[in-house]
Amino acid sequence: MGAALAGGADAAITVADDLPSNVCRLRLLKTGYTCLYDPRHARLRKLTEAQYFADDHVIVSYNGDLRGFVEDLFGKTRRIRCSVATFSNLGALIDGTAMLATVPEIVAADIRAVRPHLRTKPLPFEVQPGYMELLWPVATDDDEAYRSAREKIVQIARPLSKG
Repeated sequence: MGAALAGGADAAITVADDLPSNVCRLRLLKTGYTCLYDPRHARLRKLTEAQYFADDHVIVSYNGDLRGFVEDLFGKTRRIRCSVATFSNLGALIDGTAMLATVPEIVAADIRAVRPHLRTKPLPFEVQPGYMELLWPVATDDDEAYRSAREKIVQIARPLSKG
């Protein structure tokens, strides 16, 4: 994500880990996580932990990793079949497949607004809510136009937060 912001992106809204010092960050909204899937292909009456780790997954990783926070939290490996850089293509990838995606609840709601046939299930283990963050290059931190745009993003996002 740091490279994208250094390469011309004005801002990003994402779940981010470590970032270079030339990137500013602001916690934008707090959200829980859910499992997104296509019920026409993934038959999930009750999602168990064993089934979750046995099924195929697509993950979002801005740096192309084939692992995510689930692996870090539990020390277990999912069957990652696809990694994408943004949440924007996730609905299309899940649609028509048996793959699962563990995503922020707010992302799942947005995807389901466009693809209402997709479903969500609670994760079969405890995961603390996380933060979607607004990121931007330090170089634009003092620019009034960029600051105004960031303030508008915050104004829109904050009511969506879970606390």
